[in-house]
Amino acid sequence: MASQSNSESLWASLPEELLDSILGRLASMVDFIRFSAVCSDWRRIAYENYRNPPYDPQRRHQLPLLMVPTPDSSTDTRSLYDVRGKHLYDFRLKVPYHRRCAGSSHGWLIFVHDSYQVTLFNPFSGKSIHLPPIRRLFFEKRIRDEVDEMSVLPDLEKYQYEKKMRDEYDEEEEEYVPDLDEIVFYSDGEDEGDELEQDEEEESRDLEFGPKRFHESEYSIERGVLSTNPEINPNGYFLMVIYGTQSKLAFIKSGDQHWTYIDKSICDQNVRDVLESSYVRRGLWYRRDIVYRNGLFYVLDHLGVLLSCDVKTNLKVEKITGLDTLHNKWNHKTYLVESSEGDLLRVIRVIEDEYRYGMTIKFKVYKLVDFCGDPHWTEVNSLGNDALFLGDNHSISVVAYDFVGCQPNSIYFCDNCDDFYYCGGPNDIGVFNLQDGCVRRHYTLAHSQRLMPPSIWISPTFL
Repeated sequence: MASQSNSESLWASLPEELLDSILGRLASMVDFIRFSAVCSDWRRIAYENYRNPPYDPQRRHQLPLLMVPTPDSSTDTRSLYDVRGKHLYDFRLKVPYHRRCAGSSHGWLIFVHDSYQVTLFNPFSGKSIHLPPIRRLFFEKRIRDEVDEMSVLPDLEKYQYEKKMRDEYDEEEEEYVPDLDEIVFYSDGEDEGDELEQDEEEESRDLEFGPKRFHESEYSIERGVLSTNPEINPNGYFLMVIYGTQSKLAFIKSGDQHWTYIDKSICDQNVRDVLESSYVRRGLWYRRDIVYRNGLFYVLDHLGVLLSCDVKTNLKVEKITGLDTLHNKWNHKTYLVESSEGDLLRVIRVIEDEYRYGMTIKFKVYKLVDFCGDPHWTEVNSLGNDALFLGDNHSISVVAYDFVGCQPNSIYFCDNCDDFYYCGGPNDIGVFNLQDGCVRRHYTLAHSQRLMPPSIWISPTFL
């Protein structure tokens, strides 16, 4: 014990100027964290350097790492995988193996509990922030639980009963509730018989691999994005989420006791026109991704509709782009990401057609352009020096040349929540190169590890 104490005191006695010089040459946040673990003095110096980096102002902007199962499939920890050298780090994060992360943003993981309470957790610092529950998810759960009882009620009694529940959970009143028999999905080249036969096969698969194995609440939030790192701005951050079966929007500001729900009543007329369109009325409109940029949240749906949301002062929601037909297959994934040059990119992840939840075969990228006051999406064939990291996480772009071994003009991807929610577990992990149009697999889970929720990208943070 004495020798250990003497060793620690020797490390602590090194000149701060020397330690500053060492820190200035550490490119990886993993090495930064290891440095801080030597002793309390080194941690203090590392903290000060991180908050006010004297050498590298880009230190806080780290290459995302993939959070994956540990080699021994530990039930309460996970490992980090670095795509540059296909390297699995030897240290572990205290994150439960069986819990799905509803999002990853600015180094924080988002979890949803059975009570629909939301927790932000930083696995690098061990800090947690507990947020209030999303009450409207209780409404959805009651509708699911009581659908059989409600189905036998006369129309007027059913409407009154549902209205009472909506009032109880502060749910927006719907002018039109679609009849499920009216909603039929058709894809190119399929007739009604093919679709019904496919639905029966998929229903059987869903029963085997669906949410029954895990807490349904974990999948009630599809996407969550923070405006900033809560450690850096603890009193001024926002969290926006896409939640529920109808992919609605809600946000909360630090310190708030309740979530704010984005309903039609607070949207401008152009947005209300979209919300009242036949697509929405028939349950065919799905919001897919969120970014925070220049003080505004931007939300993209799978049909190209882009909304801007000003949540800082008077809540204001405006439509930037309208519906288009660039990609209308609902099983293709849609992402929204800000490039390193500040452009908004709409990224479509194309899934092989023969399976409803097949493997990724390519990506299509569109850039938002505003020509003569007419914002629209135009296809681009190159990301330049950028690399994108897409999945359940806050969509991220980095300048690849800042990180040795990172491929420029490429898209690194992993499974989304619905890939696992309906299938046999995460297995669609790879990198797509826009120049040669090829998908390459860079990480493969063991078969036994495919029972875990999807892997997720996380940006290392020291705070």
